[in-house]
Amino acid sequence: MILYRGKIYDTSANDTLLASLRDDVDDTLLCKTVDREKLIGAIDTIASGIAEGKYDALIAEFDIDGLEAHVARAAQLLRAENTAALLKAQLPALCEQPGVKRYLMPSGVLFHIAAGNADVLPAYSVLTGLICGNVNVLKLPSQDNGITVKILSELISAMPELADFIYVFDTPSSDLPSMLRMADAADKIVVWGGEEAVAAVRRFAPPNVGIVEWGHKISFCYVGGDYMNYPDKLEGLARHIISTSQLLCSSCQRIYVNSDDVYAADRFCRDFLPFLQKARDEMPLRDIGAAAESSLRRYAAQIEEAIGGVEKRERVYAGNGCSLTAKDETELQISGFFGCCDVSALPLSGLFRVLRQKRGYLQTASIIADEETAAEAERIMVRAGVVRITPPEQMSYAFAAEPHDGEAELSRYCRIISRYGEDEK
Repeated sequence: MILYRGKIYDTSANDTLLASLRDDVDDTLLCKTVDREKLIGAIDTIASGIAEGKYDALIAEFDIDGLEAHVARAAQLLRAENTAALLKAQLPALCEQPGVKRYLMPSGVLFHIAAGNADVLPAYSVLTGLICGNVNVLKLPSQDNGITVKILSELISAMPELADFIYVFDTPSSDLPSMLRMADAADKIVVWGGEEAVAAVRRFAPPNVGIVEWGHKISFCYVGGDYMNYPDKLEGLARHIISTSQLLCSSCQRIYVNSDDVYAADRFCRDFLPFLQKARDEMPLRDIGAAAESSLRRYAAQIEEAIGGVEKRERVYAGNGCSLTAKDETELQISGFFGCCDVSALPLSGLFRVLRQKRGYLQTASIIADEETAAEAERIMVRAGVVRITPPEQMSYAFAAEPHDGEAELSRYCRIISRYGEDEK
């Protein structure tokens, strides 16, 4: 399914439409602009539709645990007041300088290559491009089920002049000639995904087209030795792990315990597993494949434990539909998904060097500790490269007007124009 200038086309029209894409987007750039205030109102209409359940049938097809809360939060962020706050925070008035006039213009044409996980709804990428006044060409991910075209079509219905600013293709990534045509029409390519996706874009992107990378990130929680003094925070962390299924960039993949005793990880696993199990019981797995993965992990751990022998560098503490793995090694890596989290002992003295190994990948961290330990842990985290620190229960919350992965994303979709002349009298 293709959305091109407000009309729906079958995929068979791909080549015909791409042949005219360059001329069509250039015509729009030359003669048309986006009314930002009107756009904010149109986006607010979409937010109301999400909140009222207008898209529930399509959303339900994703069958992802915790998706409802994520979608509800996304709808809230699209409200007019929050979109306005985002603009104010990320595109502030430019500093005045005698003899120099500066103003913002859109980058031009953004070619969005979207990912299919719940953390990056493709429509959102287009909305941020529109807010900055750009023409937007979107390549849908293979997992998209029509929800993106539906949302963007209804946005055009609310504001018909946006039709010339939105072009959506369901072209597979393997169709390199089509990808090249889209890239050739763009000023910047906005790519969401992991290292392979980014590397592929770098290989085919024209040299005069910029690349905006929103790659995969990794997140974690750091706990002090007095963690049992904070049962509410432990409960919040457990609910976060279960509700996100650890599928988001902001999901907790590793829990570090402030200790130089490797068995502090085992003690934490035993203490924390009841919290994790309670959260799982309240939010049972819906995905059969995920349930199978969790069961296999649990049974494998039981077999290894029965065999015994040499002391393992990993010890799995299994629950029903969830588990914790105590690991001697401390490298921050992706853990098992669907309520299977890794735990390691790591004293504050070693935290910086461990985190620096993942510089550029660090995103969200939470801390469960006394004030002194928390303050020192936060100081180390921000110096190591962490860009987001939240309470444990809010690791995957999206806050109004916040930067994306530590950057003001809207500024990356704009150009600053400087015009020099005589001082105004």
